[in-house]
Order: sequence, then structure tokens, then C-alpha cells
Amino acid sequence: MNAPIMTQAALEIWLTNLLPDHTVIAPQPQGQQIVFAPLAQVSDIAWDAGRTDLSAKEFFLPASEAIITLRPSTGGLQVETTHLTRPQVIFGARPCDGHALEVLDRLFLDDPVDVYYAERRAMTTMVGLACSDGPWTGCFCTALGGGPSDRTHLDILLTACDGGFAVDVVTDKGRALLEAGAAVLASADVALPAPPVVTDLQVPVTAAWRAAFNAPYWAELAERCLGCRTCTYDCPVCYCFDVRDRVMGDGSIERLRCWDSCQGALCFAIAGGHNPRPTQAARQRQRYMHKFLYYPGREGAALCVGCGRCVEQCPVNIDIREVIGFVAANNRAAAAEVQS
Repeated sequence: MNAPIMTQAALEIWLTNLLPDHTVIAPQPQGQQIVFAPLAQVSDIAWDAGRTDLSAKEFFLPASEAIITLRPSTGGLQVETTHLTRPQVIFGARPCDGHALEVLDRLFLDDPVDVYYAERRAMTTMVGLACSDGPWTGCFCTALGGGPSDRTHLDILLTACDGGFAVDVVTDKGRALLEAGAAVLASADVALPAPPVVTDLQVPVTAAWRAAFNAPYWAELAERCLGCRTCTYDCPVCYCFDVRDRVMGDGSIERLRCWDSCQGALCFAIAGGHNPRPTQAARQRQRYMHKFLYYPGREGAALCVGCGRCVEQCPVNIDIREVIGFVAANNRAAAAEVQS
């Protein structure tokens, strides 16, 4: 096929040209992990890293941020809010990372709009890489409507090929970014690599999850869980947060929004000390019911994109695909019992 091509050298020049006016966020090594982080120079990009260990979620919903600061002044209290100072580019996002933002958009951009998320979303351009170098441990994106070469939720999709990267400009925002960095494109006949085969999996319908609500399975699963919260913090679509205030040394008050997790013992505790989900079994069940029953019923999409990060990083090998398999088998068994 004939396609616009950007050589590796041209790609690096384009990204370098963007750095003065954009915050370019790309996969980089950090300790033993590969994470998205702001670039100081293009040579810091982990080009062959594959899927990052953490998603780019924190650049839209930070792990901790002061959403409002009340600062004493001569005229009373001065109210300050958080804003991005310049546009940002997420480079090297995988199709599942773009899909994750569409899933979060359904919540944060619906009325009432979350103004902090909305501003970051509007000021961000997503430059994705097709997963021709995948799949990775735990991937099942196709089961949730995505795919290794899915362009749907990105502004630009790059696919590695002979001679560099095939450039698929998806949106006007992507086209404007190419122009802003004076990207040099050539046209060539290229053979794009075949997308990798992803685990064949079918996610049960919401009724099947409802039918499994009282299954003993959740207690069995909880016996393995440490409540470490890794699965929710590395998930690109888990969004639970807490809001708390703190007084600073200068007398100002910060209202913080911080990530929370349904796997924490006190996540659901309310005033008076009551905890409606006091056991790890109840919290394990909540995690999956939220993803495949409650969120789809309210927002019209599963709260999961099949990226597989939770599968790879769970320290006790709890596998979301096994949970999906249990619910499917439970549903088949219930249907067979009814027929008999």
C-alpha cells in the first residue's frame, strides 16, 4: 500500500521541534520499569520497550493534585486552581491507552463535566504506536472492542515498517501537530506488518455478572489478594479518588484529589465507622462488578480495555481473564440447569 512515511531520523527531529512549545510525554526507563514521563531530550525514549508498565492516566487524572488552593491575602482568601501551562503530547501510546481515555471520557466529560480532566484532554494530542511488536503478557484488547492496530481513539497512529514508520493521521489535531513540528513525510509503497494475534476471549454480558454476584468464588479469590492496590493503580481506566484538605506552613489550604482504590480496606468506610464492603472478598467482587456490570450499565462501556497490565503486575497472579472465564462458565452452568 502507498502511505506517508516518516523515517526514524525525521521522527526524532519532529519530536525535538515540538519540545520548546509542548510537554512531550513518552516511554522512558524509571528504575526497573518503563513509564510515561516528560521528555528532556528525544534520546531518552525507550523505543523498544513495548507496552509501558504504567499507563498515561496520571497525565489526565494525576495521582495527587491540588485542585483548589485557598491562600491568605490582605483582601481575604485568594482562590487558585490548577491549570496546564502548555499543550502536551502523549507519544508512544498504544491503542489500548487511547481506548482507555474514551472510556474515561464517558464519565468525566458527561454533565457535570470534570473541568480538570476536560482541560487536560483538550490540550493533549495522542500519538500512538501500533502493537506490531506485541502482544504482551495478559493482552486481550480485542475482547473489549479494541485491537493492536486500532486507530479509533488516537490522533496519529504510527506503525513500524521498513524505512521508518507509516503515518496514519486520524484527526485534525494530529494534522496540526505534524505541522507544528514541521514533520517531514515521504510517500512510499510499504507492506505493513500483520497485527499480532491477541488472546481469544469473550467477555460475558452484564446479566452473567449479576448472576455470579453471590458465588463463593469471590471469597476464594480474596484468599490470594494482598490488598496492595497494584491492579487499580496500574489500570488505565480505574478512576476512584479521595478528596482531602491539608493546611500548609504558610497558612494556605490545599484541597487534594488523590487516587484511591476499591482494594483498600477503608475505601468504602463512611461516617460513623460503617463499612459496606468490610471483607476482601466483597472488595474483589466490587472491582469486577464495577468493570463489567455497574459501569457498562451506566456509561455504556466496560471499565476495562484489555491492556493486561494488572495480569502482568499482580504479585499473587490474580488474572482478570480467569475471572472472566469463571463468570462465563458460571453462566453456562446456570443456563444448562435451567434447560434441564
